[in-house]
Amino acid sequence: MARGLAIVAPMTLAQLGRLQALWRAWTGRLGLAPDADRKLRHYFVQLFSENRARQTRQLTRENAARVIRWLERLTRRATPQMNHAAGTAGRRGYPERRRVAPDAATWRALWGVARALRMDRAQLDLFIAAHYSRFGLHSIADLRNMADVNRVLWGLKAILRRGPRHPSGARATPQSKRKAA
Repeated sequence: MARGLAIVAPMTLAQLGRLQALWRAWTGRLGLAPDADRKLRHYFVQLFSENRARQTRQLTRENAARVIRWLERLTRRATPQMNHAAGTAGRRGYPERRRVAPDAATWRALWGVARALRMDRAQLDLFIAAHYSRFGLHSIADLRNMADVNRVLWGLKAILRRGPRHPSGARATPQSKRKAA
Protein backbone atom coordinates (compact mmCIF):
# COMPACT_ATOMS: atom_id res chain seq x y z
CA MET A 1 0.00 0.00 0.00
CA ALA A 2 1.56 3.26 -1.10
CA ARG A 3 1.40 6.26 1.14
CA GLY A 4 0.53 9.61 -0.36
CA LEU A 5 3.40 12.04 -0.12
CA ALA A 6 2.53 15.60 0.69
CA ILE A 7 3.87 18.05 -1.81
CA VAL A 8 5.98 20.62 -0.05
CA ALA A 9 6.17 23.99 -1.76
CA PRO A 10 9.46 25.84 -1.48
CA MET A 11 9.41 29.40 -0.23
CA THR A 12 8.63 32.14 -2.72
CA LEU A 13 11.00 34.83 -3.95
CA ALA A 14 8.87 37.41 -2.14
CA GLN A 15 9.32 35.49 1.13
CA LEU A 16 13.06 35.25 0.53
CA GLY A 17 13.29 39.00 -0.06
CA ARG A 18 11.21 39.77 3.05
CA LEU A 19 13.27 37.38 5.16
CA GLN A 20 16.54 38.94 3.98
CA ALA A 21 15.28 42.48 4.58
CA LEU A 22 14.10 41.63 8.09
CA TRP A 23 17.37 39.86 8.83
CA ARG A 24 19.39 42.91 7.73
CA ALA A 25 17.16 45.18 9.82
CA TRP A 26 17.64 43.01 12.89
CA THR A 27 21.36 42.24 12.62
CA GLY A 28 22.59 45.19 10.59
CA ARG A 29 23.80 47.12 13.62
CA LEU A 30 25.76 44.14 14.94
CA GLY A 31 28.46 44.51 12.29
CA LEU A 32 29.06 40.78 11.93
CA ALA A 33 31.49 39.28 9.45
CA PRO A 34 29.70 37.55 6.54
CA ASP A 35 30.55 34.06 7.81
CA ALA A 36 29.36 34.83 11.34
CA ASP A 37 26.20 36.43 9.96
CA ARG A 38 25.45 33.34 7.86
CA LYS A 39 26.01 30.99 10.82
CA LEU A 40 23.75 33.10 13.03
CA ARG A 41 21.07 33.23 10.32
CA HIS A 42 21.19 29.44 9.90
CA TYR A 43 20.93 29.00 13.68
CA PHE A 44 17.79 31.17 13.82
CA VAL A 45 16.28 29.56 10.73
CA GLN A 46 16.70 26.18 12.40
CA LEU A 47 15.32 27.51 15.71
CA PHE A 48 12.31 29.35 14.27
CA SER A 49 11.43 26.56 11.84
CA GLU A 50 11.52 24.10 14.76
CA ASN A 51 14.40 22.07 13.24
CA ARG A 52 12.59 21.59 9.93
CA ALA A 53 15.25 23.48 7.99
CA ARG A 54 18.96 24.08 8.59
CA GLN A 55 19.47 26.76 5.96
CA THR A 56 17.39 29.51 4.41
CA ARG A 57 17.15 27.64 1.10
CA GLN A 58 15.60 24.60 2.78
CA LEU A 59 12.58 26.54 4.06
CA THR A 60 9.13 25.67 2.82
CA ARG A 61 6.47 28.33 2.36
CA GLU A 62 4.94 27.47 5.71
CA ASN A 63 8.27 27.49 7.56
CA ALA A 64 9.39 30.67 5.81
CA ALA A 65 6.18 32.35 6.96
CA ARG A 66 6.94 31.20 10.53
CA VAL A 67 10.51 32.57 10.39
CA ILE A 68 9.27 35.86 8.91
CA ARG A 69 6.69 36.23 11.70
CA TRP A 70 9.42 35.76 14.32
CA LEU A 71 11.72 38.25 12.63
CA GLU A 72 8.87 40.78 12.39
CA ARG A 73 8.35 40.48 16.13
CA LEU A 74 12.05 40.95 16.76
CA THR A 75 12.38 43.99 14.51
CA ARG A 76 9.15 45.71 15.49
CA ARG A 77 9.94 49.22 16.63
CA ALA A 78 7.61 51.50 18.45
CA THR A 79 6.67 54.76 16.83
CA PRO A 80 7.39 58.02 18.67
CA GLN A 81 3.63 58.38 19.25
CA MET A 82 3.48 54.96 20.90
CA ASN A 83 6.53 55.76 23.04
CA HIS A 84 4.88 59.02 24.15
CA ALA A 85 1.61 57.23 24.93
CA ALA A 86 3.48 54.55 26.90
CA GLY A 87 5.51 57.12 28.86
CA THR A 88 2.57 59.31 29.82
CA ALA A 89 0.00 56.57 30.42
CA GLY A 90 -1.38 56.88 33.94
CA ARG A 91 -0.01 60.39 34.51
CA ARG A 92 -2.34 63.16 35.69
CA GLY A 93 -3.24 65.60 32.96
CA TYR A 94 -2.53 63.15 30.14
CA PRO A 95 -5.73 61.51 28.96
CA GLU A 96 -5.19 57.97 27.84
CA ARG A 97 -6.07 58.07 24.16
CA ARG A 98 -4.87 54.55 23.43
CA ARG A 99 -4.17 51.56 25.60
CA VAL A 100 -0.57 50.45 25.42
CA ALA A 101 0.46 46.99 26.58
CA PRO A 102 3.55 46.88 28.82
CA ASP A 103 6.64 45.47 27.11
CA ALA A 104 9.41 43.29 28.52
CA ALA A 105 11.63 46.28 29.33
CA THR A 106 8.87 47.79 31.47
CA TRP A 107 8.41 44.56 33.42
CA ARG A 108 12.19 44.33 33.92
CA ALA A 109 12.22 47.90 35.23
CA LEU A 110 9.37 47.15 37.64
CA TRP A 111 11.07 44.05 39.01
CA GLY A 112 14.45 45.82 39.12
CA VAL A 113 13.06 48.58 41.34
CA ALA A 114 11.21 46.03 43.49
CA ARG A 115 14.47 44.07 43.94
CA ALA A 116 16.31 47.25 44.85
CA LEU A 117 13.70 47.77 47.58
CA ARG A 118 14.11 44.10 48.60
CA MET A 119 10.50 43.26 47.75
CA ASP A 120 9.33 39.83 46.71
CA ARG A 121 6.09 39.16 44.86
CA ALA A 122 3.96 38.95 48.00
CA GLN A 123 5.30 42.27 49.28
CA LEU A 124 4.78 43.88 45.89
CA ASP A 125 1.19 42.61 45.84
CA LEU A 126 0.63 44.14 49.30
CA PHE A 127 2.13 47.43 48.13
CA ILE A 128 -0.13 47.51 45.07
CA ALA A 129 -3.25 46.68 47.09
CA ALA A 130 -2.45 49.29 49.74
CA HIS A 131 -1.68 52.16 47.36
CA TYR A 132 -3.58 51.54 44.13
CA SER A 133 -6.83 49.79 45.03
CA ARG A 134 -8.77 52.95 44.05
CA PHE A 135 -7.66 52.23 40.49
CA GLY A 136 -8.86 48.63 40.74
CA LEU A 137 -5.35 47.25 41.25
CA HIS A 138 -4.92 44.66 43.99
CA SER A 139 -1.97 42.59 42.77
CA ILE A 140 0.53 42.20 39.95
CA ALA A 141 -2.08 40.19 38.04
CA ASP A 142 -4.19 43.36 37.75
CA LEU A 143 -1.46 45.28 35.88
CA ARG A 144 -2.74 45.01 32.32
CA ASN A 145 -1.64 48.20 30.57
CA MET A 146 1.10 50.82 30.76
CA ALA A 147 -1.05 53.16 32.85
CA ASP A 148 -1.30 50.53 35.59
CA VAL A 149 2.37 49.55 35.45
CA ASN A 150 3.52 53.18 35.33
CA ARG A 151 1.52 54.08 38.46
CA VAL A 152 3.15 51.28 40.43
CA LEU A 153 6.60 51.87 38.95
CA TRP A 154 6.50 55.61 39.71
CA GLY A 155 5.43 54.87 43.28
CA LEU A 156 8.26 52.39 43.79
CA LYS A 157 10.79 54.80 42.26
CA ALA A 158 9.64 57.54 44.64
CA ILE A 159 10.28 55.26 47.59
CA LEU A 160 13.67 54.32 46.19
CA ARG A 161 14.60 58.01 45.69
CA ARG A 162 13.66 58.88 49.27
CA GLY A 163 16.18 56.35 50.49
CA PRO A 164 16.27 54.28 53.65
CA ARG A 165 14.25 55.33 56.67
CA HIS A 166 15.14 55.00 60.31
CA PRO A 167 13.34 52.31 62.29
CA SER A 168 11.35 55.02 64.09
CA GLY A 169 9.86 56.03 60.74
CA ALA A 170 11.63 59.39 60.56
CA ARG A 171 13.69 60.21 57.51
CA ALA A 172 17.43 60.23 57.79
CA THR A 173 18.73 63.80 57.83
CA PRO A 174 22.30 64.95 57.29
CA GLN A 175 22.50 65.94 60.98
CA SER A 176 21.36 62.52 62.22
CA LYS A 177 23.87 60.84 59.90
CA ARG A 178 26.69 62.98 61.34
CA LYS A 179 25.68 62.20 64.93
CA ALA A 180 25.65 58.49 64.19
CA ALA A 181 29.10 58.59 62.64
